[in-house]
Amino acid sequence: MKMTTRLWAELHDLFDTDDGSLPEVRVAYSDPKATIAGYNLLRKRASRIVTDNPSFWSKTEKEERPVDSVLNAAVLVVSGEAEAFHLVLGGIQLGGGAIPDIGVFVFPDQLCLDYRMGTAWGPHELEAFFALLAELTALDPQASVSLEEGVLAEIADRFQQVWHRWVAAHAA
Repeated sequence: MKMTTRLWAELHDLFDTDDGSLPEVRVAYSDPKATIAGYNLLRKRASRIVTDNPSFWSKTEKEERPVDSVLNAAVLVVSGEAEAFHLVLGGIQLGGGAIPDIGVFVFPDQLCLDYRMGTAWGPHELEAFFALLAELTALDPQASVSLEEGVLAEIADRFQQVWHRWVAAHAA
């Protein structure tokens, strides 16, 4: 079975039916520079910001500031000068697949990608999403990918098994 088809067969239930939730896939970093680089990578890969007037809370200025008022707002989150923030990115394409809009929470030690489940997802979109996760984890040799806390253990384990198998197949 082709890897894209197998990937979809094993994980489609986490993507294909909109149940109203916004599931998260977390990319955790041991190196704070990777958080900054990961945010930068996502911004460069995206063709647009979907969020109207995205902003962050500046702890030093004690005010809401536009995300693009600084070169890379993740730098301020990592340094502790800003609170974690969220925005939605659109138009990310990798390997022939367009990833549906994804939300990005920027924390000092991780990027949490959230997505709306539904018909916008299919085998090629999931393959592109995994390729994006691979790019994000390549920024830090100690990076890890996981589903959000609170997910049933069997679902989290299944996701991990599929992720590790996908990474191994694409490393060859």
